[in-house]
Amino acid sequence: MLRRSGVSLVHNLPLTPSRSILPLICTRKISTQRRPNSTLSTADSFNGSASSSLSHSNPNPPAPISPLSTLPTPYLLRTILVCTVSTSPFLSKVLTKLLLTYTNFLTSSPIPKFFLKHTFYNHFCAGNTPTEIQSTLRRLKSWGFRGIILAYAKEVEVPANPSKETISQEHLEADISTWRDATIETIKYAEPKSFVAVKYSGAGPASVLNMETDEPQSPLFMGALDDICKAAQADGKNVKLLFDAEQTRYQDAMDGYTLSLMKKYNTTDRMPTVYNTYQMYRKVSPSNLKNHLEAAKSQGFGFGAKVVRGAYLHSDPRSTFWESKEGTNDSYNGGIKRLLEFDNSRGAKNGGINVGIVVATHNQSSVTKAMDTLAALKQEGGGKLLEGKEITFAQLAGMADEVSMSVINAQENGGVNVVKYIPWGTMEQCVKYLLRRADENKDALGRTGDTKRAAGREILRRMKGVFGF
Repeated sequence: MLRRSGVSLVHNLPLTPSRSILPLICTRKISTQRRPNSTLSTADSFNGSASSSLSHSNPNPPAPISPLSTLPTPYLLRTILVCTVSTSPFLSKVLTKLLLTYTNFLTSSPIPKFFLKHTFYNHFCAGNTPTEIQSTLRRLKSWGFRGIILAYAKEVEVPANPSKETISQEHLEADISTWRDATIETIKYAEPKSFVAVKYSGAGPASVLNMETDEPQSPLFMGALDDICKAAQADGKNVKLLFDAEQTRYQDAMDGYTLSLMKKYNTTDRMPTVYNTYQMYRKVSPSNLKNHLEAAKSQGFGFGAKVVRGAYLHSDPRSTFWESKEGTNDSYNGGIKRLLEFDNSRGAKNGGINVGIVVATHNQSSVTKAMDTLAALKQEGGGKLLEGKEITFAQLAGMADEVSMSVINAQENGGVNVVKYIPWGTMEQCVKYLLRRADENKDALGRTGDTKRAAGREILRRMKGVFGF
């Protein structure tokens, strides 16, 4: 039978614009309100939360809470400093060039290493040991997050035009083994019932070439996928695997692998283990999402979806995208609405299927629309369409904190899940990850500037409070 999930909903979130944010890691905890249970996103964590949802009939609703009101002041001050650097074309260009040219020196010499560690690394990354990762998790939970999506930061260089002549069998086996072991280690570091991100391209150039040319993968690759999924379900840990979307030229092959894994591992007795990722700036994504949903329902396997706008605008063929930003927005919001309203109660087995949904966006308008849809569904038929569904909101660590905190601060006890996607690894590995993120988000500098202003307004509000204004 489907598991029942009550969801605490917020109808009217403040429409603070979505921005990138670069605050300093700070262990100081400032909390001015009750926090939700810090158990990471599971259907069970929602049980009994319906009574604590906000009532739309309340004649005296609480005053709106500033999205950044519960973050420490030193954190906000560092946000202003780092955003100032990030929004300066000159400073950001110089810093990027230095990091690309002198990566080893900057990540090993005492002074630059200290600077990087206590700014970008500590803010955007979880650490490199279980102790550091757990410390980061505790800090985020103290701010109201349910947990994290943990990812291994090491970047795999995939040539633009790989060929079999340049890839040896020895390298193929080594790449796959390293990828499998690192992913299983990440699962080991993750909390039970939490999320781990997986990139297929991490298996190396030979595996990517097979994806691009639609040739069969090696038995070692397919065996590694099984090992990863089994590790996620071992000993009742039930870690959820978010298989990332990547470049268009091999996305179709990756969709095929992920759906096969869903059929095998997303059994009806638990929430989904395997999630696919849909980049909604692609014109084919709405139909792909619809078809995959219907296939899961008709064949009786659980369905997991992480929905994003997309990250390969500068490398994928322009013809594959919507012609305008509005088209992408409509595609994204429509995909989330389809998932939330999907009737999963009459599937092929046991009366229905379980559906896991990750709303991964930095766009406040999309978050508000999703929450409004949830509120409406909760009022209709006692929330029948929410049964067997697990909903999580996610943003990148170090970015869009005002979006995350607007959801956290607006909810009462229980509430929806809000998590951060955060990598772990050495400083050198994470620097390369950060550079890729910076390249993928070239168009986000304007939003970063607004984040700086939002942090400035929050600092000013606190100063006025100190002086009695």
